[in-house]
Amino acid sequence: MSVKKWLTIVLACLLMAGCGAAPAESPPTTEETQPVYNTMTAEEAMQEMTIGWNLGNTFDAPEGELSWGNPMTTKEMIQKLYDLGFRTLRIPISWHRHVSPAPEYTIDETFLERIKTVVNYGLETGMYVIINSHHDNDIYMPTPANQKQGEAYLSAIWTQIATAFEYADHHLIFQTMNEPRVVGTSYEWNIDTGNEDCLAAIEVVNVLNQAALDAMRATGGRNADRFVIVSPYAGNHMAAMLDRFQMPQDSAENKLILSVHAYTPYNLCLNTHSEEAEFGMSHLTEIKGFMKKVNYRYVQKGIPVIIDEMGIINKNNPEARYAWAKAYVAAAKEYGMVCCWWDNGEVSGAGENFGLLDRRRLQIDPACQSVYEGLMAGLE
Repeated sequence: MSVKKWLTIVLACLLMAGCGAAPAESPPTTEETQPVYNTMTAEEAMQEMTIGWNLGNTFDAPEGELSWGNPMTTKEMIQKLYDLGFRTLRIPISWHRHVSPAPEYTIDETFLERIKTVVNYGLETGMYVIINSHHDNDIYMPTPANQKQGEAYLSAIWTQIATAFEYADHHLIFQTMNEPRVVGTSYEWNIDTGNEDCLAAIEVVNVLNQAALDAMRATGGRNADRFVIVSPYAGNHMAAMLDRFQMPQDSAENKLILSVHAYTPYNLCLNTHSEEAEFGMSHLTEIKGFMKKVNYRYVQKGIPVIIDEMGIINKNNPEARYAWAKAYVAAAKEYGMVCCWWDNGEVSGAGENFGLLDRRRLQIDPACQSVYEGLMAGLE
């Protein structure tokens, strides 16, 4: 036998025995054995969020879910919202009546589990779900004297919230605060650039946003790159237009969204003492005016904007409400923003009746059919 033939036979035997073969494949990885990264940008997520609805006067009611007159939230209720075309569910939550005293601020486990249940209702439909710190302003009121308490509170609760919801994918979005403002002052709602206390409050909001974001990110896992919504002073777009306001520094890239609230124009949409009830071109000009400014300063620079509270109260003016809703949502879409209707469950009376969904009958309230149709027409 030639040497060449002998070597060929030996090599074949070795290969058959497994010598020199590629190593066996590793077991397939799962979500439990590898990190899950959110590769979407905030701009891409906004394309999927389309239009949203607020579960108002429910978990933001400090005394409890039913204390402000709305029924218990059900899975069927949230599914109905999805069926109606809403793709984002914002759940305002006031935590301060459900935490232990400082410095721990430990969240009541029963309350947290109930929040998780309702959040899961939304996630199971495929909706984006936003949770925040809503009527907790008394604790994090943005004054220099109160700054440390605000930082401690937000850090404590967001560490717990983020840890509890680490399991949820990118469809769950955290929002640092809701309308942080100095109550009882001339600048509580209106920005006064000539008032140093007002400007100082805006800067404190910057610190508080950073504290909340840092606490979320520090919990790791999916929270390391979760989308986070940041609120300016009082939710006011004019505050967000000032150089004093700064988006927080983020360890994740392209995951921050700016929130503004805009019941614009005020006399038509929110002022219960105004008889103004018709929608006209001057109103459209006002709407597009503020959106254009926000778009230029933020959206065009890669920072998405969500108008996560908007609406028009019922003044028995269905045609005007339809026209306003269609024009508002269409303008927001034109300028790259997403709208979330504020629904407090109130449909009639002289108050802030922003009710849209009849939560007991699981249907759009007949008095609000026109405004609902306007919202959906605006998306087109």
